[in-house]
Order: sequence, then structure tokens, then C-alpha cells
Amino acid sequence: MLPNRRAARRAGCLAVEGALILCVCVALVCGDVSRAAAVARLSTAPTLLYVQQPCTPVYAKPTAQSAQLTALLGGTDVSALEQVKSGSSTWQHVRFWSGIDGYVTADALKATPPQHAEEGACEFPGVPDPSTNILPASHGLWPLTVSGAVSAPTTLYTRPDDTSLPMAGLAIGSVVTTLAWASDAQGHPWYQVRTSAASGWVWSGAVRVNAADPATHEVSGKPIWTPVAGKGMWFTNYLTHHADIATLMHAAKLAGITHIYAEVAISTYGFYAPNSLDRLLPAAHAAGIAVIAWVYPYLKDISADVRMTQQVANYVTPTGDHPDGIATDVEEVDDSASVYTYGQLLRALLGSDTLLVSAVYHPFAQSYYPYAAIAASWNVIAPMDYWHSRAGRQYSAQDVERFVSRSITTIRAALGSLGTNAMLPIEELGQTYDMFTDDGIGGQNSPTGAEITADMQSAHELGCIGVSFFEWQTATQDEWAAVSAFQW
Repeated sequence: MLPNRRAARRAGCLAVEGALILCVCVALVCGDVSRAAAVARLSTAPTLLYVQQPCTPVYAKPTAQSAQLTALLGGTDVSALEQVKSGSSTWQHVRFWSGIDGYVTADALKATPPQHAEEGACEFPGVPDPSTNILPASHGLWPLTVSGAVSAPTTLYTRPDDTSLPMAGLAIGSVVTTLAWASDAQGHPWYQVRTSAASGWVWSGAVRVNAADPATHEVSGKPIWTPVAGKGMWFTNYLTHHADIATLMHAAKLAGITHIYAEVAISTYGFYAPNSLDRLLPAAHAAGIAVIAWVYPYLKDISADVRMTQQVANYVTPTGDHPDGIATDVEEVDDSASVYTYGQLLRALLGSDTLLVSAVYHPFAQSYYPYAAIAASWNVIAPMDYWHSRAGRQYSAQDVERFVSRSITTIRAALGSLGTNAMLPIEELGQTYDMFTDDGIGGQNSPTGAEITADMQSAHELGCIGVSFFEWQTATQDEWAAVSAFQW
């Protein structure tokens, strides 16, 4: 999603001398703490103030003994209300995100951004640390029963390896029934199949599994993409572990957010954040908000990434909640075979009713992106339309409209060339971050609220099913106001 970030930062952790030190946060649940001293209102502060240091706590009341709502990144802007005196401390009453009220110590804020905006690493008490959770290395065999057809001339082998003894040739259209799957030494998936000629192993890239049309499939009488219709926000695990979940859901409702994308698994760490789903899913579902579990596969070992993604998709919280879909951020590789085999095996394992959303490059970032491979298995395509590609440049609403329009129409043309069944619904993915800083904050190269509005208007007029933004914790007050005001 943001290539210049370290994978450790995405997980909400730091890699220090080879040891994985993961920082996590949770709301500190406190009782209603009475104030020991009178609270006096002081002069009104400037309209916008900026957090100077990373991991700046925001409290529900002007006392550090009250519930902590979140820890803001250095450089985050907040809307200042009034200052209050509580005991010997001066507190700034602020409004942040989409309209949440809280209190920050006044000396933690200034009228200008810090010279170097940083996210930082801090702990939020009360939640276990996330940890690496990579599945044990294995080449299989794993059960799989699904039918399919050969999509390219291929060879049936005695083992899941193209250096093994060939048994027979299979022509295009040959019907196969899978019995199991496994991987070769390079992590490429293979199917153990039964055909009219013989039984053996065939490379998964030569088979199209039988499944419902991913573009038009319905679940319980509704389009499968229904959970991601409307307005959405993406966030890495930093936010989940540095925020009170009830406050997070309140902010989402205030902004009219219908769905959220929460990163919980990365190839280098595995499914590292089941606890995040345990906290998010019950609260989000109670608020009527869909949660799409976001997976970042590198596809260097496709079979390992399939197993990791399957683990996330099948996860059920202690409350009985499960993700409303899976989002895959497919940007580390660009070869069609890797993307195709990953998607097809996922579809075979998860079935037609599992919503799969793929975040993809927009066509100007990578003109040869394998959209055809995405169309074979995924239900929704989410082009990362990050238009702020030049540092220091000012972008107008017209620039944004032109960029989004060209991106969407180009992708549709690419999908249309594959046939009508490949016309996947599009959820346009815009940016609320500064791509020229390590942690995505800073503001100098972040879109304005007018640009965000133009992005949403363009996506809506082009018939996209929804719009979402990367990412929550780096969005400015101007951007939050634009997202909140727009009626999808």
C-alpha cells in the first residue's frame, strides 16, 4: 500500500538488532475519575494545532487518569477548542479525526508542524503484544476438492514438480477434479487431479477452477461486494493498537464510514494480529460497520501466502464474529502467473461466497499490471489512485478529476478486453497521506479537502461502488471534513 514503509512499521512494531519488538495499544478503561482540582477555562487556542512528538496521548478528560482515546502520530493536526487548567497542568481541548473530543497536554501542541514528523513506538496498556505467527514451513499435501478445466496446454506429472516424470499431455478444455494441493520447492502451488486420461499432478497456473462469476455473484440475494459499498478507510495495525475501539467506531459513524480495512497479516510476520480482529469485529458489527481483513502477501512463496490468507479468512473471534471479506494488497510482484495462481487457489479453498478485494496499482504507476489475473478470482478491484506523485506540486480539483477518470476508464478498458464477465466492480482508493515521508505524515504533500471531494465526486460519477482512503491515522482535519461531508 505504501512501498517506502518498512514492513515492521506496517505491523505496528520495530525491528531492533534482529529481535522483533512489537508495540501495541489499547484503551485504558478507567472509571469516572473525579477531578481533584477545579478546572478553569483559559484562552481559546488557534484553529489548528500540531502534535510535536510521536505517541502523544489523547485523554477523554483533562487528566492522565481518565480513559486514553488514542496516541497520535507526530505531525498530526487537531482542531483546537479551548484550554483548561486542571490542577497544576494546562490541557488543550481538541477535536480530532472526524469529530472526536479529547484532551492533550498543552505543551505537546504548537501552531506549526514539527520539522520531522514521526509515528514513534509506544505501548498502550491492556492488550497483549502482537507477535510473529508464521505457519510452519510445509509443502503439503492438503485436501482440496474442486472441479476445473485446463486453460492452457500442460503436462500431467507424477509429482508436484516439473522435473518429475511426465505422464500425459492435457489439452485446453480438459476437465479435471482436484483431490489435493501441494507446493514445489519454490512455493508454487500444484493440484493433484483426476482426469479422463490419468491421475497425477498439474501446475495450478494451467487450471481455471469452477466457481461463480466473481463480478456478478450474489450472497443471500445481494451482490457479494455489498460490504464495501459506500465510504471506507484503511489502516495499518498501528491504529488498531493505539486507539480505543469504541472511540474508533464512533469516529467512523460520524464520518459516514460503512466499512474499514484493517491490516492483520504480512508475509514476513504471518497472521500477527488476531487480537486486533478480536477487538474490532464485535464493536464494528454492533455499529453496522463491515470489517475487511487486510492481508499483505509478497507472493515470493505463493503457497505460504495462500495458507496465511486462508488462516485469516477462516478466523472466528471468541464472540463468534468473522471478517466480512479479505483484502489483498498485491503490489510486491507483477507477474501474471503468481497473481493468478494465488487468487485461483484462494477461490478454490474459500469458495465463491467469500468476498475478495484486491488493492492494485493504478495504470500510470504500472502499465503492465496483471488486471486479467485479478479478474479471474477477485470480486472487487481497488486501484490505488494516489495522485500526489510530485513533491511540492499543487494539485487542483480538476487535476484530481482528470487523474481518477483516466485511471478508472483505463482499467475498465483493460478488463473489457477480456470479456464482459471480467468487468469487476471498482472501489476507488484515494490517498490521505503524504507519500514523501516515511510514516505518511507531514501535510506538505497531503491532498487538500477540495482534492478529496473531487476524488469522491469523480468516483461516484464514474459508477464506482464505493470509495476508500489510505490511511486513517495520517488524514488531516481538512481531509476528514471532506470525507465526512460527502454523501455517497
